[in-house]
Amino acid sequence: MKTIPNFVKITVKLYVLLLAIYLAFRTALLLLNLDRVGETTFWEVFQAFVMGVRFDIVTIGFVIAIPTIILTVFSFFGRKSRVFEKIYTIFLTVCFTITFGICAADIPYFDQFFDRFNITAFEWMATGDSMFVFKMVFEEPTYILMMLPVLVSGFVFWYFANKILKNSTGWESVGYVRYGIYTVLLWGLVFIGMRGRLNEKSPIMVGTAYFCNNAMLNQLGLNPNFTLARSYLDSKNPDNQKVRFMSDESAIAMVQKNLGIENPNEEFPIVREVVSDSVSNDYNVIVVIMEGMSYNKTAHGGNTRNLTPFLDSLMDKSLSFSNCYTTGTHTYCGIYSTFVSYPVIFRNMPLKRIPVLQYDGLAATLQKNGYQTAYFTTHDKEFDNVAGFLSQNGVERIVSQADYPISEVKTTLGVPDDYMFRFAMPIFDDMASNDRPFLAVMMTASDHGPYYVPDYFEPRSEEVKYQITEYADWSLQRFIEMAQEKTWFDNTLFVFVADHGGALDTDYSIPLSYFHTPLVFYMPKNLQTVDNEAIASQMDIFPTVLGILRKTYVNNSFGIDLLSESRRYVYFMADDKYAVLDRDWLLINKPSEEQVGLYNYVEKEKKNYVSDYPEVVEEMKKYGESAWQVSDYQQDKKKTKFLSHE
Repeated sequence: MKTIPNFVKITVKLYVLLLAIYLAFRTALLLLNLDRVGETTFWEVFQAFVMGVRFDIVTIGFVIAIPTIILTVFSFFGRKSRVFEKIYTIFLTVCFTITFGICAADIPYFDQFFDRFNITAFEWMATGDSMFVFKMVFEEPTYILMMLPVLVSGFVFWYFANKILKNSTGWESVGYVRYGIYTVLLWGLVFIGMRGRLNEKSPIMVGTAYFCNNAMLNQLGLNPNFTLARSYLDSKNPDNQKVRFMSDESAIAMVQKNLGIENPNEEFPIVREVVSDSVSNDYNVIVVIMEGMSYNKTAHGGNTRNLTPFLDSLMDKSLSFSNCYTTGTHTYCGIYSTFVSYPVIFRNMPLKRIPVLQYDGLAATLQKNGYQTAYFTTHDKEFDNVAGFLSQNGVERIVSQADYPISEVKTTLGVPDDYMFRFAMPIFDDMASNDRPFLAVMMTASDHGPYYVPDYFEPRSEEVKYQITEYADWSLQRFIEMAQEKTWFDNTLFVFVADHGGALDTDYSIPLSYFHTPLVFYMPKNLQTVDNEAIASQMDIFPTVLGILRKTYVNNSFGIDLLSESRRYVYFMADDKYAVLDRDWLLINKPSEEQVGLYNYVEKEKKNYVSDYPEVVEEMKKYGESAWQVSDYQQDKKKTKFLSHE
């Protein structure tokens, strides 16, 4: 050891120290997600941790590379300097404490999305919504607690790094040959470590961590600093800015076939003019978009905690669809797809697109049919540019936090769900007193942190994450009970759907529970009770509502009328991955890394059947990819509103 130069010993010791700290965060992530691991072996868990060392070394290398070069050059002169040691230690402490903060933030992020920390978490920073997000974070106690391990880790690193530098000896100048050999070896190892692998074709990628069929263990080896940096670089890649799976002509032809368009409009490729052959109904329509209400939270979805007794009872006496899926993982995805029946595309935020596009969607179409239109939210209407988008797409009135008494605003997410429902009742009365029917879309928020359970509600569960779901269900019950007392109730169609679900199952890299949603059409005197098992999408709400109303209208969307049409597949996006699903198969693909998986999700099989059924994989890929590409085409060419040029 005495023959090894001091700069080598210091660097190696710092690597070991940092690997130990990252190991602690990875162990915490595993322990907090043991229920997601499922059947596995000690060997697989060990492999995940070994893989983690590889990604940790990459992360360390990118931070320590330049300081290591400086340390190497400084040590060449063979003089020990406490001033240099302090500057070196403080610089590394600041840099690595930031990486520890990302590791800490990754834990609640992973719990929510079953995905490692990435650029999606920062998308609001550049769009004016950052303060809203910060308030949500700091109002949730569990998020604030995550700052404690960051501070502890930062202190631990500073203490031991300072000790390593302070106790270092042997700074005397070494021979040029030995110095040169060790310099080449150290720098070579650092830069090879940054690359992550020796293969000359490609450095280490996220897909490198996927070594088995266990979705949890495949992600465990990743370092969130790596996934954050990688996702940022991917988002800046021009090839990822546009959806280009195939030629526009091929995509359009495929979508027209899948939508059953036999005589397409030359200028508007997905337009279908739907002509009703019977007298239309002027039912009022109230759509409730339920925050985070995964189908898996209901008894119908197999949940045994009795969290949603009312919603379950509603499904027993409604037209409900048990195989419905949302289009994305965020609330703006649910709002967008419910209103306009378009899919979301990777990380593109359609509500914030400039200029704001107009669509032939639910509100715009009903407004043309003489409907009053309104949107209700519990919090700030400007978040995610919801107000700006909806105002351009047929919504005449928006009720939000600014309209509620300040005393009723409990968190950054505004008022509790049941208060929004109560507040809406006199507004509905007023709208119903006019000669025009009305459409109201209501976005709940209580089942999202920061959680607030009102004192007047008595939950059965002890854990707040279950209490809040109970409260959300109770609020729906209060809403319907209040509505049943109104004269307009019998003439109103109620629709219940989630904006997205929750990561309750983790069998695959995309949790199906995050997209599987209840879809309920409730109108007891006019709709038969049916439990429909057909594949359905959140995008199908608009055409299905118009079908129930028996309206003649233009369908310039990707949705279908579930009462008269059927879809071969449903498709949805999870930021940088996508899924296509039918009654038997689940296809998952991450195009940036060509990670493709085909699974028998009904039996929850972990085996990847890609090589067994290549024709199924190809058909499913083309079905989803053609839809996303045509959606992108429609927006680029401003064809989202039929005859908008006139």
